[in-house]
Amino acid sequence: MVNGLKIAFIIISIIFSILIPVFAVAYSYKRFKISFKALFTGALIFIVFALILESTLHSFIFKYTAIIHHPYAYAFYGACAAAIFEEFGRLIGFKTILKKYRNWKDGLSYGLGHGGTEAIIIGGISNINNLIYSFMINSGSLEALKAKLPFGTVDQIKNAIINTPSYMFLISGFERLFAFTLQIALSILVLYSVKSGRYKYFIYALLLHFITDIFAALYQAKVLKSIFVVEIIVFVIAVFSFVFIVKSKKIVEKIS
Repeated sequence: MVNGLKIAFIIISIIFSILIPVFAVAYSYKRFKISFKALFTGALIFIVFALILESTLHSFIFKYTAIIHHPYAYAFYGACAAAIFEEFGRLIGFKTILKKYRNWKDGLSYGLGHGGTEAIIIGGISNINNLIYSFMINSGSLEALKAKLPFGTVDQIKNAIINTPSYMFLISGFERLFAFTLQIALSILVLYSVKSGRYKYFIYALLLHFITDIFAALYQAKVLKSIFVVEIIVFVIAVFSFVFIVKSKKIVEKIS
């Protein structure tokens, strides 16, 4: 059985991954009149560069190399790939589709689209599935699917949900919230780099993205043993990201 605490944490994670980004978009539109073109561009760039192009590279690398068996190389590669694809995606987006969108609110809008889409797809949809499976496990209806699904699939689903500690589902929600904040900050930073013509700030965005992801990658590679250490680091980065988002408005708007 899936206990009530675990189900509650899954629901909280869904709220963090879906409702908060939706609320942030609604609030930003009302407060700043953000551009929906920038919003949808951010979403599109994330899907194309992260979910399609980056994932295609991963499939090739993992199939034809043994990098997955070398923890440090695997972590370094993963963090580099994420930073390069997503930040160059941002740069291309602002230089092409959004070349006439240079206000702070456009960076905010792009970040909401990019980060919101990531949160919904990676955190929201996966946790909605977890919630549905949890109810099916508790009702016994998941067992009825054994004859319809490939052998062992039902047992894998059950083991993944039942054996995962409750707090991990809550952590996944906070992780999406932290990443959402960072994605907005990175978008504004890249916009500032393009608008000011000072591309060292684009390098800063690359480095910040890499630094954030390397800790998660090291945890996935089982080099770092504590998820709490990773989340504390990401939380600190998210706090600084939020401060940057607020203070960057005056800085970006000063540039003509």
